Amino acid sequence: MFRAGVTLPFKLLGIPIKLDFSLFLILPLFAWLIGSQLPMFLQTFGLARQPQLTEGLTPYLLGLAAAVGLFLSVLVHELGHSFVGQRYGAKIKEITLWLLGGVAQFEEMPKRRGAEAVIAIAGPLTSLALAGLAWLVVQTAPLGAATTFVLIYLIVANLALAIFNLLPALPLDGGRVLRSLLALRLGELRATEISATISRSLAVLLGIIGLLGLNFFLVLIAFFIYTAVGAEAQHTLASEMLRGVRVEQLMTPNPTAVTPHVMVKELVGLMLQERHLGYPVIDLHGQVVGLVELADAQRPEVAETTTVGEIMQRAVPKVTWQTEALEAFKKMAERNFGRLIVVDEEGRLMGVLSKTDMIRAIQVQLLERRLSQGYRS
Repeated sequence: MFRAGVTLPFKLLGIPIKLDFSLFLILPLFAWLIGSQLPMFLQTFGLARQPQLTEGLTPYLLGLAAAVGLFLSVLVHELGHSFVGQRYGAKIKEITLWLLGGVAQFEEMPKRRGAEAVIAIAGPLTSLALAGLAWLVVQTAPLGAATTFVLIYLIVANLALAIFNLLPALPLDGGRVLRSLLALRLGELRATEISATISRSLAVLLGIIGLLGLNFFLVLIAFFIYTAVGAEAQHTLASEMLRGVRVEQLMTPNPTAVTPHVMVKELVGLMLQERHLGYPVIDLHGQVVGLVELADAQRPEVAETTTVGEIMQRAVPKVTWQTEALEAFKKMAERNFGRLIVVDEEGRLMGVLSKTDMIRAIQVQLLERRLSQGYRS
């Protein structure tokens, strides 16, 4: 999901922290929105409208402080998920702050029964704890008007963050709690199907509310939920259907390959004849040394005498024939590969595994499961 951003030069709980480039757009926008509406916020919070808070650049500096505090709260929220996840033995790749908040990216959610619910609820509980801590400071410490405003804003923001994330919609925390609880009785696949249906319905409702209220940020959130549900359901389906399956069982064996010395014009002829858009490149010993695709052959610098070895991709997306199919699926998804080259222990070509092969295997497994359930009933 997140490809462009800045990774901070330190880690928290051993986890890299990444700032997506969209954060640098939304942060000043939030600062301006808060600053421009500062009198309204002061009235809502029951604070006196003091001239030193509402004149010059001060409202926008307070807006920036509140916006930064909000995203720091989001970061702590995600650290709450991560801390509990680590207690379950989960590995977290990174935490990313972006346009719509934050995401803690787990390599894989722990499979222990109910673990997902416990990890999910840790985020809202952390936000509630932050709100409580800020309230305690406001009640007990001698504070200036500016600090009081920022802290009250963060109390409200953290309460809103906790409540919103408890909505029963994937990939929000409430949706994960719902799915985890349903999975205790129905299994993960059926629980995901039910949760996805609820999530899409809520996303549509949020989108309608956002449109009627001209709240385009809410519309954006609704769109994110609706699209993210599909990815969540697809990942769960793949995890269930491909569990225990090896790459060897799904790959296309003994694919056509070319050598580095083949002329590009011959390669194009082969592509037109076989209607394939990519070929592994092997040396005389059958070892994979590259991958060549139609886009490589269409480069402007390609001439009559150009060989495959001059244009091939040397960083080849490879897996061994013994690799778990689910691991291959994750590799494809994470790096946006259309195909993987399958090799043996010596690096010799054995086959090609494409997204189509994976989808076909999932569809077959799903059909077999549904037929089996039909027969049992």
